[in-house]
Amino acid sequence: MSPTFDNKFDGWQNTFHTGSGPQHVYYQHYGGGRDSPESRSRPLASDFLAGLKRRFAHPEGFDHARQILDDTHTVLIDGEPGGGRNAAARMLLYEYQPLRNSLHEVLAEDDAGNVQLDPLPAGEAEGLLLDLSEADGESWKTIHDSLPSFHAAVCKNGSRLAVVLPNPLPETLHSDLAPLRAVIGRPSFHQVLLGALREAGLRDTHELEDLPDEVERFLGHRPPLDHVAHLAWLIRTEAGAGRSDRFDDWCRTAVAALTRRPEDVAQRVVALQDGRLRALLLATAMLQGARSDAVYEACESLLSSVRHPADDRPLLEREDLSSRFAEIKATPDAHGRVSFAEMDYDIAIRTHFWNNMPGLRSRLGDWVGQTLGLASLAPGDRLVLAERYAEQSLRISGPGDLLRRARDWADQGGLLARPAAARALSYGALHRDHGRRVRKELYDWAVFPALSDARADVLLAVCSGGIALRYPEQAMVRLHHMSRHHSRGRAAQSRLIRLVLPDHRLHRRMLERLARELGKSRDADIRLFAALASPRHLTLLRDGASTALLDERGVQEQLTMCWAALFESVPLAEWHDLPDEWLSAAGHTIPQHRDQLIDVLVRACRGRPLDLGRLYQLAHPHRVARLVQQKIDAVQCLHGNRP
Repeated sequence: MSPTFDNKFDGWQNTFHTGSGPQHVYYQHYGGGRDSPESRSRPLASDFLAGLKRRFAHPEGFDHARQILDDTHTVLIDGEPGGGRNAAARMLLYEYQPLRNSLHEVLAEDDAGNVQLDPLPAGEAEGLLLDLSEADGESWKTIHDSLPSFHAAVCKNGSRLAVVLPNPLPETLHSDLAPLRAVIGRPSFHQVLLGALREAGLRDTHELEDLPDEVERFLGHRPPLDHVAHLAWLIRTEAGAGRSDRFDDWCRTAVAALTRRPEDVAQRVVALQDGRLRALLLATAMLQGARSDAVYEACESLLSSVRHPADDRPLLEREDLSSRFAEIKATPDAHGRVSFAEMDYDIAIRTHFWNNMPGLRSRLGDWVGQTLGLASLAPGDRLVLAERYAEQSLRISGPGDLLRRARDWADQGGLLARPAAARALSYGALHRDHGRRVRKELYDWAVFPALSDARADVLLAVCSGGIALRYPEQAMVRLHHMSRHHSRGRAAQSRLIRLVLPDHRLHRRMLERLARELGKSRDADIRLFAALASPRHLTLLRDGASTALLDERGVQEQLTMCWAALFESVPLAEWHDLPDEWLSAAGHTIPQHRDQLIDVLVRACRGRPLDLGRLYQLAHPHRVARLVQQKIDAVQCLHGNRP
């Protein structure tokens, strides 16, 4: 199995049964197949949603939800957990073709990670997803109180909002919200599975009703749709492995992997009496896809971490590595990369050790930190190891242990461990249950003036990766704080600019932040304003937009506030080049933008004759000098300040 696939196991809750005993549970949004860094960070990306649309099975109640969204701009989606509510919400938004390039997820939290639904800022119409399915009672009350005004703002600017409600609802909906509720039923399990298989080219139309008995029994137990989507992924994966050319064999192997009983795994682990074999079993599960020599070194490190007695036999009398791999049912491929023979067996082994050996967990955390420093591991192996540790740590212990380990890896693990720390924190920041706590930790790092260079490097990597894709405003805020008072501030500002400039929404939000704070005369903010207020970017038409950012009244007001703060509070020597750029651009652009650029500058000086005089002096060498003078005269006449 390819090491680029990253597994995610979410515990024993909400299980389904195909026999006695609990079963494995996988979490993904329905339609996504195997969980991966890409699917976690890009759930609203156009290509991702286009694939979901091709295999989406319309559930009962979908047409009613669409009608509510059409009529009211907001729909509150209710329904049974595991029934595809999130996927339905995304498909409802995706149907609005003009909004497909402006879909994003709303986080009900403030910059610091506290529960709060911020007001919707003015701007272009957007498609908004607010998933509250995991909100607890206290969080729901806070968010619920803000929803009516948020809905009103959505209506005002022509956006569309799809909210996934908690189930059951902690309290009765507000009277203004009750008419917006739509109950979504579960779609056909067969259609969900067959749609995914058909998209992969595995099923012909005339074969759609002919599924193996194992699959029919699996679907007959009404599993969560995430499990059905994962089954489709497993079938496609087994088909690609080439072990058989029979569809029925692929299905049986996939169902067996998905319904593997923990008791069976436990029996196989117990049957390995030799502690060295158990260590190799766990090392292989944590590093599946790595080269055999790396797995061997990791195994030896694990034995040392748990203080296992050394093997005193002469080297030539010990079993060779291939025979030891054979005993745990693992084999290296032609490139020396080790994997288990059974599909998803690595997930089962990791889960077994974390569930059943609580006394080992702390030692395993120590071992992972040591293993990250092994030279035999490829860079990708370290990332996989860190993420697999993160998934188990969050599942069992919550975010506290993971955050402590990530700090240690950043501070003490050296250059090799920093990307792994970033991957673990990225995984945590996007986690459905614990993401808010991890994002709060990242905020605390960003605002801490004495943050070490090592942690700053990790934070830069996190804010440039998955969190920037899924929650770009969160990344923007953290990069902005870093840019002001860290030794890595220039690097943070560079990444912030690259994040913000291509996106009108982020560009607008960053100007809002600067308008509030630019007068405090931070060099970093002045440099940032110079980049974001570049006339070339303000007048550019992006993403098929019919108007430029400068054409928006709200953006003009933010720019005016920024310029007013500079004129009023910051010595000219710190920003003297900026007006020249604007005045020069005004002389070489279309009349509409020429007037807008000059109007912003003049309004920024309004009511302050000395600043108006300074602006005229700055404009004197430029071809728009006469127009600037006319606009200054008009403002002075309006305020009775004409000399």
